Amino acid sequence: MAKKRTHKWAFPLGLLLVALAVVGAVSLASMAARGVRNLLDNPEQRQRYEAFLANVVARDPDPFDSPEHVRENVAQLLDITLWSMLRREDNNPADFPMDEDGYLVIDEALVADQFRLLFGIDPPNHATVEHDAFDFIYDPDEQVYRVPIAGELVVFVPRVTNISRTGGAVELTVEYLAYGDFNLDETNRQLELVPVKTMIITLNEQDNNEVPWQVASIRQPLGVDVVAGAPLL
Repeated sequence: MAKKRTHKWAFPLGLLLVALAVVGAVSLASMAARGVRNLLDNPEQRQRYEAFLANVVARDPDPFDSPEHVRENVAQLLDITLWSMLRREDNNPADFPMDEDGYLVIDEALVADQFRLLFGIDPPNHATVEHDAFDFIYDPDEQVYRVPIAGELVVFVPRVTNISRTGGAVELTVEYLAYGDFNLDETNRQLELVPVKTMIITLNEQDNNEVPWQVASIRQPLGVDVVAGAPLL
């Protein structure tokens, strides 16, 4: 596969802009929700959940009842894992080594550590994450991921509308808002954003400041037909 050499600062700068855009979209969704209704007693906690879920729902992964049952769709969870690493607040993408072709090189052990923090298990396997425009290439010989200098297509941003706790588990009702849908009226006033769909996401609390929750399941509300996740574009 031919690789084009690209300026070494293009990816970190592009990633920063994408991250800021996603944060802005999540903030916009939260503002719209607060302007119309106040469903939760603790809006600050809701915002923490939404910030954590931004990477989870962005690519619209297929529903699952446990990470242990996603062997066929492990690439979707690896996609979430890699982007959560690249967007970490304490992480500068430029700190990752870069190969001669301009790809960031991320050791599979680091990916496995992050996967474990996010989903509570080791990744069933390592694999290339395929997109239409670019791939996150897994090199089994060197046991690394090669991340190209490319942008990201965000499908959804989350809006949490209900929180239910049972022991150390938190069940969130999450509306999926189309990324880039600002829903303005003729005077450019912000109207309430209409969700594309609603999912129930269960998180398990863990004692980790960096990743305070693990994603235990993603499912449809009762009575809702299964909706396939988006392709990895």
